[in-house]
Order: sequence, then C-alpha cells, then structure tokens
Amino acid sequence: MKKINHKSLLKIFATGLLLLGTACETIELDLLDDPNAISLSQADLNFFLNSNQVTLAEFFEGTSASGGNGGMSNPGMEVTRLGHMNGLVYQNSYTANEFNFEWEQVYSTIISNNRALEPLAIEQEAFQHLGIAQIIEAYAVTTLVDFMGDIPYSEAVAGVSNPSRDPGDQTYGAMLDLLDEAIANLNATSAVTYTSDLFYGGDSDKWIKLANTLKLKLYLQSRLLSSGDSEFVNSTISTSGINAIIASGDYISSPADDFQFNWSSTDNNPDSRHPSFAGEFDSPGIIGDYMSNHLMNELNAGVNDKTVVDPRLRYYFYRQLDRNAENTVEQDCFGALPPAHYGFSIPFCTTDFPGYWGRDHGDNSGIPPDTGSRATFGVYPVGGVFDDSSFEPIVSRSIGTQGQGISPIMLSSYVNFMLAESALTLNTTGDALTYLTQGITQSINKVIAFGADQAAGSGFEPTETEISDYIDQITTNYMNATSDAERMNIIGTEYHIALYGNGVEAYNTYRRTGTPNDLQPIRAGAVDNFIRSFFYPTVSVSNNSNSDQKDNVTEQVFWDTNPATGFIN
Repeated sequence: MKKINHKSLLKIFATGLLLLGTACETIELDLLDDPNAISLSQADLNFFLNSNQVTLAEFFEGTSASGGNGGMSNPGMEVTRLGHMNGLVYQNSYTANEFNFEWEQVYSTIISNNRALEPLAIEQEAFQHLGIAQIIEAYAVTTLVDFMGDIPYSEAVAGVSNPSRDPGDQTYGAMLDLLDEAIANLNATSAVTYTSDLFYGGDSDKWIKLANTLKLKLYLQSRLLSSGDSEFVNSTISTSGINAIIASGDYISSPADDFQFNWSSTDNNPDSRHPSFAGEFDSPGIIGDYMSNHLMNELNAGVNDKTVVDPRLRYYFYRQLDRNAENTVEQDCFGALPPAHYGFSIPFCTTDFPGYWGRDHGDNSGIPPDTGSRATFGVYPVGGVFDDSSFEPIVSRSIGTQGQGISPIMLSSYVNFMLAESALTLNTTGDALTYLTQGITQSINKVIAFGADQAAGSGFEPTETEISDYIDQITTNYMNATSDAERMNIIGTEYHIALYGNGVEAYNTYRRTGTPNDLQPIRAGAVDNFIRSFFYPTVSVSNNSNSDQKDNVTEQVFWDTNPATGFIN
C-alpha cells in the first residue's frame, strides 16, 4: 500500500474543510476517478489515524514549537489558577487569535481525515480504525463547544459552504450518537487492526471504556439542564445514562486504562518532549511560566481545614531557592499592601511557604531578574524534576526526565471525582465519599509512581502514613460538612488539585459547579466577568459569512445555567 505526503492527501481527497476552518466544498468525483490520482483504496488507513492521534495530543497540549503556550489545556489551567494567567482583565486576556491553530486542527485535520477515512475503513472492514477515529472526533468537537459555545458541525461535515452553527445541546446529542457508533464499530469484527496506536496499543476494549467515559462526562456536563431546556441532553437523560454506564462497569476505573499521551525525551526531528518542558527549560535559566501562587499555597499545610501537606506538592513544583523574594527588584509587589478585595486572608504577592515563589492570578507585571529564583514545574506531569530540597537553580534542559511527561486527558481518578459529583447532585449509583477517596488515592498513587525514580532515596518521598493522614483529613472534613454545597466544594477542591495538567476538565468543572469556591481573585479588582466562554477564533469568523464574533467573554455555553453574576470570579 502506497504511503504519500499528508498535504498531498488532503489535496487529493478535497474532503470538504478548507485550511482556515469552516467553509466547505464537496468531494470532486472526477478527481477521485482520475487514473493519475491516488484512489481511496490506495490510501493508508494508519496514516489518517496516526495524524489524528498526534493532532489530538497537540490540540490538548500545544506543541514544543509553541513553548507550551498552545493547546486547549493551558488557558483552562490559567483561568482556574492551576497555572498563572498573565492578563490584567478577563476580557482582554485571550484574543480571538488564541485558538486559531486548535480550530484548524479539528476541522482541517481531525474531521477532514475522518471523512476520508470512513469510506476506506468500511471498504476494508477496518471498523477498529473507524471507531477510534470517531472517539477522537467526539472529544475534539465537544471541547470546542465547551470552550466557545455553538459551533458549525452538521452542515460542516455535510459539505455546506458557510455552514451555520448548531446549538450546543444538539452537537452534544450528535456526539453521544457518534460515541455509540464508535462502540459498535469497536465491537465489530475487523479485517485489519490498528497496530500503531499511540494511546492504547490497539486494545479495542480500552477504547470502548474511553468512549463510555466520554459519554459519562457529557452526561455530567449537562446535568444542570431540565427536559424543557433540551431534548438532547438534560438531567433525566444524565441520571439514567450515568447509571447505565456504572452498571456496565465498562468505563475507565483503573489507572491501567488511563487515556494519556506519553511524550518522550527526543528533542529534534521531531521535538517530542512535553511542550511545557520545552518552553520552560530550553534556555539557560528559566524564561517560561510563573507557577500559580494559589495552587502552591493550596497544597501546603494550613489551608482549607488541612493541617497536613499534600503528598503531591514536591512532584508538582520544584523550588530553586529556599526563600521568597526579599526586595522590589526581585518582585515589584514586595512589601505592598494587598488590594482591598483580597483583604489579609488571601495570599498576596507571595505564598507563606519559602521557595514557593510564583505569581498571583492576573499579575501582568514585567519580568524581573528572577529566572533562577522562582519556582518551576516539577516532575509531574511535564517531565521536569522532583523537589528534593537541593535548591539548585536549573540551568540545563537535561534535568529530570528531560520532558518525558504526559498529557493526562482522562484518568481513572478524574472519573471517580465525576462520579462523586454525580452521586451527590443526581443521586446516581454509588456513595459520593467512597468515590471521592478513591479519586484522591488514585491521583496520589499515580503522581508518586510517575516520579518514583527521582524521589527514591531523597528522604522526601511521602510515607504511607503521610498519605493516609491526608486522605483521612479530607474524609473527616467531608463527614463534618453540614450541607451538600460544602460537600460539593470538598469534592471540587480535591478534583481541582488532581487536575493539575488538565485545564480542559478544570475549566468545565469550575463553571459547572462553582468549585473550588475560594480561588484567588483576579488581582485587578473584584469582578463578575469571568470567562464563561472564549472568543471564537478569528479564522472561524473571517472565512464564514454565517459566523460572527461574540461581544464579550461572559456569554455562557448551553450547559452553563448557573447565575451570570456572583457565582465564580
């Protein structure tokens, strides 16, 4: 079977989605019938699917060339204080150009490849390939809906020029159907199998578990809707759908089934390291991201009724110094009074813990000479270095695991937190506290195992007692809570911590639940204009006459029926 260049394939198949997004054209049959052109039967199924799998990783995480600042996850982490948001105000923090590349990846690569792959897969009875492709498409499309609102789908895939946007709930319904089709295809007998699968090594059972887990996620995401709000997704459908998935047991419940992309230490031809590692450590000294003061403070002891340190702290963050800033040259807010809306109970400018030197939410001040001083990424999940209290400034790209990190797209720990929320709010099968403690346990175990080689012998590996003390304290706090709102905040806070590395689910969960309810406010002032959805990418409006730009970022997506003001900040 002849393999050909990606760009050539797209030209040959002309599948209907132009490079810059949404304008469509139909397949030219005379081109496909041209004896000088490559026919569908001559194309390589693996090519399309390999392309989509790599594209999915880049869609989620960005690329090394972007320095870890691309992808859907990073903005989601930044606005939810898992990372540092540099913008002074929400409205201007992310421009309409922010997601141009990701929009093109979905329409011009993932969907385009799938329209070309589908007839070929059916012809060759390659149902496994088709099922995997459909799951990737469902994840990417629903993520665009979650971040931006209504998007073109039904007319776009049908080849309509200037396709109109579908209502978000309708697209959710279509993606639930697509996931069911994917499961049916993965259960069918395939004449050929996918041997170059970058995620699950060609294991159809694991892909089916992922498909069901993504259905569970969509059900939970839309639980706030009533039957009067939508016929496609609502709380009644969510409850029955989640219970059916729980009863089947066919979802991600074990770390062995985690859906993650594994990056390598290869730094050229191509650079396959975790993009955030490449952006942070490639030059002498640190020139990349600031760490979030809120999260570093959260993981230390004495916060949110916790008297023990989070066992994941030294795996998430690495301290270059054993102190914080000491003057205004190192940190221009040093010694200043906090803004009035902070008061004195919210960390301002710095944390109370030596070496955990980051920035507040929305601090957009200049870059002082602190590149060898401030805290940086640890070993999890970007493949950095474990904090062994050596306090050595990082001056080499060869530190730690050299970028052999992961993109944690959907983990078993996440599923347990989702099921805890579902049990609490929808009364679905199972006990919320049991799911909560299982989620915390799986998250801690995964993080510790990920950095085990670096932590070994350091004397700072968490002991079994320290781990159990942490879980016991969360359990006690949950049992002492006097309302479901308090219990949901505990679930949401622990899920938030476990989501370090996944801004997609953090952004969704924050808007859906309003938790954690004590995130550090944006520094510029008390506001009620949190980004409830991002601007549409410029390419999506400039190339489609049926697409216009939203006026502001406070526009809520279809499943976000929470109050417009006073809910999140």
